[in-house]
Amino acid sequence: MTTVRQPPQHGERRCYLRGCRRPECVQANRRYCKQYRIATIRQPVRVDATPVRQRVEGWSSQGYSHVQIAQAVGGNSGDISKLLSGQPTIAPRVAARYLTSPGPTGIPFHATTDSTGTVRRGRALHAIGYPLYEIARGLPVNSNYLGRILDGQHPTIRAAVAEAMTARYRQLQWKPGPSHFAVHGAARRNWHGPLAWDDNIDDPQAQPEKTKPYKPVAKNGRDSMRKAEIEHLYLLGESITSIAKQLGGNEKYITDQLAAVLRDRARRAQQEKTASRDHIQQELLDHPDTEKAAA
Repeated sequence: MTTVRQPPQHGERRCYLRGCRRPECVQANRRYCKQYRIATIRQPVRVDATPVRQRVEGWSSQGYSHVQIAQAVGGNSGDISKLLSGQPTIAPRVAARYLTSPGPTGIPFHATTDSTGTVRRGRALHAIGYPLYEIARGLPVNSNYLGRILDGQHPTIRAAVAEAMTARYRQLQWKPGPSHFAVHGAARRNWHGPLAWDDNIDDPQAQPEKTKPYKPVAKNGRDSMRKAEIEHLYLLGESITSIAKQLGGNEKYITDQLAAVLRDRARRAQQEKTASRDHIQQELLDHPDTEKAAA
């Protein structure tokens, strides 16, 4: 349904804007201008930008980038740069948008964290056959910068890089990579694979699980013996294909045994964590004065 717009009538400002200068049209225009001036005085066209600037500075101090802030409030990063450079006033509707917004969420772009866990995860993936460019494919950094991180040149890194590495590690840690050069290169650097770490990979004080030199067992050994041998070879950085060749089995058998090894390690780690928590609780029950002193 279309609405037919009526032509301007005498006594309306529309008629004055069309060029009519009859007294009633001039009076309508004056009345509109007076109302506009009153509205402008009551609500200025520009307001002080100080509260908005303080709010943006608070977000910036938390590590959020201009792009993250702009996406959260629905503006653009150029406006934020002007505000932080000392812009004195701002439009009321824009100020309201900044002051009522909950602000950016998620990991701040400029937030940093300790690089220990990221270094260990990257080295572990390299040790099982993933070249640097393949690891960096899921990270917000290139392979050259990732190489400097794994060499220990950066004690702290952006939190976003650490989170991305955690996700990448979770995705690839039980699937050997295709590069034998990566495996041998990691072995030369004494880098440890995923099985050398349990749930302590982020702890700077934790040490990797040491492995002894490889000694083969009899080919007719039982599954329990073969499982231990498979775990040992995998700890040394060998791929499933390499383990299958050394043990004379097929890759599916090696994969099944390795899956059982991983389940056993996860169960033991959980049992140790539970036992440690129970021990602490028992200590508090046996020595209640210790709990009061700690409080």
